[in-house]
Amino acid sequence: MTGIDWEQIFDCWGEKVVKPNDKIKEAYLPLAKQREAINQAGITPSKVRPGVPFEIITPLDPELRSITASFYYSTRSKDAKRRPEPRMGQQIISDWLEVNEPVLIGNIGKTLYAIKLDSVAGLTTEEVMQEIARRSPHSMVLALAKKAPAKPGKKMVQRSEFTRNPYVVAAAIHRAKEACEMPGCSATLFQRDDGSAYLEVHHIVPLSEKGADSLDNVAALCPHCHRKQHHSKDRTALRKKLKKHVRSLLA
Repeated sequence: MTGIDWEQIFDCWGEKVVKPNDKIKEAYLPLAKQREAINQAGITPSKVRPGVPFEIITPLDPELRSITASFYYSTRSKDAKRRPEPRMGQQIISDWLEVNEPVLIGNIGKTLYAIKLDSVAGLTTEEVMQEIARRSPHSMVLALAKKAPAKPGKKMVQRSEFTRNPYVVAAAIHRAKEACEMPGCSATLFQRDDGSAYLEVHHIVPLSEKGADSLDNVAALCPHCHRKQHHSKDRTALRKKLKKHVRSLLA
C-alpha cells in the first residue's frame, strides 16, 4: 500500500509486480486493470509482435521523462488452442522495469503513465499529482484545470514532523549576517516587517535521511538557493558544495 489516492489521479489504473518471465521474454504481461487503462488511452493490441511503438509518460522517474512501449498479442507456441496474450514490449521491459519491481500503469484520457511504486514513498497524493501535471501535455493539464471546482474541499490530515531546535535555526540566521550562505549567491534579499532580511534555514543532510539538527548541518539560504538544494538536477553537487562551505565557517 502506498497511501496515494490513485482514484483521484487516474481514470483507470492497475498495479503489478514484475515477474521473471516478463523480463526473460522482454514481454511484459499487463494485468486486467492495466490493460483497461491502455485500451482507454486508445491503444489496442497489434496482431503480431513487435507492434507499433507509443509513448508512456514516467512522471516520477528522475532521469527519463517518458519511455517507449508496444502492445501486441503474443502467440503460445506450446499450446496453439490457448488464446494469445496481450503483452508489452520495447523500452518499458527491456530497459526500464526490473524483476520484483511493483509498477502502476494508468491513464488520464488518452495519455498513458507508468510509475514505479517504490518512487512514491514519502510523497502525498498532491505531490504525485504535481509531478504528473508537470510532465503532462499542456492541453490536457489546461483542460483539467478548467474543470476544477473554484472552491476546494477540506480534509483532515495527520502527519509526523521533526521537532527542530529553534536555537539552531536562530544561530544559523545570525551566522549568515543577512546574506545567503550558498557560495557564489548574490541574491538581494527582501525584508521582513521588522526590517531583517528573509532567509530560510535548510538542513544540508535532511532530517529524513538521519541528518543532524546541529549548526554544522544547517545553512541560511535565500528562497532560490533553498529550492535548488531540493529540486535542482545538480542538487547532489550543490549539497557537497554547501556542506564544505559551512564546515569552513565553523573551523
